Amino acid sequence: ALATTRVVLSPVVGGPNDNSPLISKERKFSGSGSDTDIVTSSARAYTSALNKLLTWTMRRQAQVDESESDSDSSDSVPEAIQMPSHNPSVVGSK
Repeated sequence: ALATTRVVLSPVVGGPNDNSPLISKERKFSGSGSDTDIVTSSARAYTSALNKLLTWTMRRQAQVDESESDSDSSDSVPEAIQMPSHNPSVVGSK
C-alpha cells in the first residue's frame, strides 16, 4: 500500500517568527509526499513544504535587498566621466 501525506505549514501568533518582517501571517506552505512507509511519506511532505517556505523567504529577502539598494543608489548620482576625444585611426592604412 502506498501512503500519501499532505502537510501545511503556517505561522502561529506568538511563535518564534512572530516579529519577522519576511514571514507573512497569512502565508501557508504545503507539501506532499508518497512512500510505502508512512514515516518516510510524512518526512517527504514536510521537507517539500519547508523547501517552499525557504525558497519563498530567500526570494522575498532578495527583493527587499534589491529595493534597499535601489533606494540607496537613487539618492546619489554618480559623477560623469569625461572621455578624451581623439580621431579614430585605421590600422594598416597609409
